[in-house]
Amino acid sequence: MNKKSNSAEDKHNGIRHLINTGAEIAGGAVGGALGFLAGGPVGAALLGAGGAAAATALRHIGEEASERLLGPREQVRIGGVLAIAASEIRQRLEKGESLRNDDFFEPKGALRSDAEEVAESVLLKSQREPEERKLPYMGNLFAAVAFDSQISAQLAHQITKVAEQLTYRQLCILKLATVKESFSLRADDYRNHGGGFAKELYQVLYECLDLYYRGLINFGGEVAFGPTDVKPGSLTVQGLGVDIFNLMKLASIPESDLTPITAQLK
Repeated sequence: MNKKSNSAEDKHNGIRHLINTGAEIAGGAVGGALGFLAGGPVGAALLGAGGAAAATALRHIGEEASERLLGPREQVRIGGVLAIAASEIRQRLEKGESLRNDDFFEPKGALRSDAEEVAESVLLKSQREPEERKLPYMGNLFAAVAFDSQISAQLAHQITKVAEQLTYRQLCILKLATVKESFSLRADDYRNHGGGFAKELYQVLYECLDLYYRGLINFGGEVAFGPTDVKPGSLTVQGLGVDIFNLMKLASIPESDLTPITAQLK
């Protein structure tokens, strides 16, 4: 009996420590996350059955993560993403939104729930993500999936995998494609661009081209075979790129992070 009590207490302390460690990334989200996850079943239950289900999924994965042998920076990353996801879910529930009402949070016999598997996927990919500016948006991703029954577990895993492979600058380019009218971007492609390409320019063009090859953006219907075919003024998010933009809340990327990109694409 005491052993079980100590084990539960150890897990409780472990997840509290993990969340607090992530404060460098999560900032003010830590407080809301602690109440949601480390406050126990009672704290989450105050937000209804849905809140309890979401908290259980995140808590299980957080407890497992806290028991792993993690480097100091890995703890910061996982704790930060966990805190952001938990805080975002809590805020949306407090505003009266409802979690998805399918079987996303339900265990499947001896198997874990889809929610736990998706949460683990997000945390594992965040654990070794060197571009830490991406991490808040990874937390947003799980939180958004928890509310959207149109995003199946399979699609969530696909989106998470693609998000892991993109650079932070590419996430910025996805946002830029949605606000391009606010900038005087180059209307033409670069086929007749004279004088060679500065490294500052062609690295951005290759980032755009990679997004195009992945089917996440298009250039207004024009076919692109190489970086000279990129048309900045026609950048448009499409397909899975739209899901990534919406679920990761890329609209919240600071416009100051777009400045180095727009400076090259004018």
